[in-house]
Amino acid sequence: MKRFVVPILMMSLLPGCSMFPSGSLTMPSDEAVAKRREFANKEMQVRLQYSDWLLASHPQQRVQERQRLKGASDLESRVSLAMVNTHPSESVASRRAGLDQLKALLPELGLDAQAFLRSWIALGEELLARDSRRDDQSQEVQRLRRQIEQLTAIDEQLNRRKLNGGTQP
Repeated sequence: MKRFVVPILMMSLLPGCSMFPSGSLTMPSDEAVAKRREFANKEMQVRLQYSDWLLASHPQQRVQERQRLKGASDLESRVSLAMVNTHPSESVASRRAGLDQLKALLPELGLDAQAFLRSWIALGEELLARDSRRDDQSQEVQRLRRQIEQLTAIDEQLNRRKLNGGTQP
């Protein structure tokens, strides 16, 4: 009996679909599309200018920008603050937090802004990975330098013993 209930219910609902107005899903006018493109272009231009300024900014400028944006709750300010925190010269913790914040804000943004910020996020993550590798290599170099210093000190002690005839402990 239950096998027949769902198909019969579906059959009874399908004729009702034709009752919805078909004109409600019309294509936007050429004028509306042109306005949308113009707005998207302006929005992208503003984002590009901001990111260009941000990447060229000095630490003090970023501090001032962070202070200006801290109390704001609008979406654009939150995005800008997260971008400031992802600057390549900021600390690793700040950059990670900024990237996480940008990822969380993506669903609230339009498609054009999402596309731009996905690129920004990908570059930020790549820089973090590169810096992490560089930090690992730097730590390895420091470890090897300490070992070389220890081996050099041992070698000098051995050379002194040879010069002194092996009488010194």
